[in-house]
Amino acid sequence: MRSCLIHPCKPFAPFRIACIATLTLLLCGWSTCTAMVDFNSCQGSMPQPHIASLSPSAIPGDATSILLAVNGSEFVPQSQIMWNGSALQTTFMDSSHLEATITQQTFESFGGSVGSSVQVSVRSQGSVAVSGCPNGGNSATLALVIN
Repeated sequence: MRSCLIHPCKPFAPFRIACIATLTLLLCGWSTCTAMVDFNSCQGSMPQPHIASLSPSAIPGDATSILLAVNGSEFVPQSQIMWNGSALQTTFMDSSHLEATITQQTFESFGGSVGSSVQVSVRSQGSVAVSGCPNGGNSATLALVIN
């Protein structure tokens, strides 16, 4: 008769769970050990951005150049500030801050005039969709007043 050394099961991988599988190991033909094994299949996925505020919250319609700061969360280097649905050239500062320079060309190309407002949002779009994982998207919109 063979002797069998049985070791207690211990988690062996510090990964976040996207899928859970049960692994049953048969040791020496009679004893079993069941362990939960998890894999992070959402690696590289993109979170949906959230917009909290604009700075400034109003801009003059006759300004030649204004730096617009968008504050929020879940921003990534690929995030874009959207002006009435059109993407602006965006500078990623960190996961909570994006910037874009607003010029007269912005008004001419994407809309906006004195006495009106434009819709500003943030778009982050992932390149590869993984089922069950976030893939970016659009934030809510905030109105930027032009006076």
